[in-house]
Amino acid sequence: MALADKENNSGFNTPVVVLSVMAAAIFLFALSLFLQGGFLAAEAKEYESKVYNAPVNQDVLDAEAEQRAILNEKTRWLDEEKGTLCMPIGDAETALVKKVEESQ
Repeated sequence: MALADKENNSGFNTPVVVLSVMAAAIFLFALSLFLQGGFLAAEAKEYESKVYNAPVNQDVLDAEAEQRAILNEKTRWLDEEKGTLCMPIGDAETALVKKVEESQ
């Protein structure tokens, strides 16, 4: 009987191999989570430094102020021959609502 057991034993310890593979898989999964966490933390830090802590660009602020002034101008003709007006958005919304209410 002992001879039969010795012939069937190939020297391959299945439980040890399965446990080793499972331990390696768990280690690789934990390592990937650790690396991903580090990457996301570095990305958030870089995003914060670029977006929230960005220096104020006076040229951009001046351009925005100029564009807002144009948007808030009084109603004027853009092309009188074509009948195109240029008016502030708030005035245009009010005129549109009034026109819709009159048509109903």
